[in-house]
Amino acid sequence: MSGALFGEALDVLFVTCHALAAWIAVVSFVAAVVVVGGCAVGAWAIRGAWRGLTGPLAASEPECDPSAANTPTKPTAPSWARTDKEAA
Repeated sequence: MSGALFGEALDVLFVTCHALAAWIAVVSFVAAVVVVGGCAVGAWAIRGAWRGLTGPLAASEPECDPSAANTPTKPTAPSWARTDKEAA
């Protein structure tokens, strides 16, 4: 009688441990989804707030005029490779 009772106790222990492990796996998966989703929503909200705050600031500042800068319009060649000037 005691052998059957011990076997039944071990069976209950194994089933309980498996159920507990399954609950831990499910809860950790749900927690991970919630944390990642919360980070994504938080980043989206911060990005929107940042764009909302920096938009008026960027509009009030004068923009840099790239045409006023001394930038060449086409690539320049070294002096020895230019064919438009006659050699001395």
